[in-house]
Amino acid sequence: MRMRTAIILLTTLLVGLIGCQQLGNNDTSRIKVEIEASMKQASKAWEEFPKSLDHTHLLKHYAADYSGVKDGVSETLKDLEKSFDDLAEQIKLGNAIGISYKITELKIQPFTERLAWMTYQDETKLGHGGVLLRDIKTKCSTLVRKEGESWLVFHEHCSTVSG
Repeated sequence: MRMRTAIILLTTLLVGLIGCQQLGNNDTSRIKVEIEASMKQASKAWEEFPKSLDHTHLLKHYAADYSGVKDGVSETLKDLEKSFDDLAEQIKLGNAIGISYKITELKIQPFTERLAWMTYQDETKLGHGGVLLRDIKTKCSTLVRKEGESWLVFHEHCSTVSG
């Protein structure tokens, strides 16, 4: 119930913000380019993770107050950090994993200079020794905000796409 209330409140806030600030075409284009660049950096961090085992490169794309829902299960920044640590532990124990991460169908809708909504599909492939272990496709709806010079994910809903 708290999640539903939060979503309604967030939606109301976003609608109010849209009416308060109009962005020009140049602003909208610039914001889209900035967010696309951030998404490319996040993709690269995912693919480099098996070599670096450094989850800070992944987590730097998320706000400290991040909340998300993946296939109906709530998660926080701590949950993300734990999942990255668990994957790193598997790799350290000798489970050589390769990751391919691709974002498609990216649509970005800036609301203000510092707030935007995006939808996309991502495909994460995990492999070992040239053998595909998992191929996960998800559709996501994500809110990002600009903190300093970085666009950070602070809320998202993702659902696995059935094959």
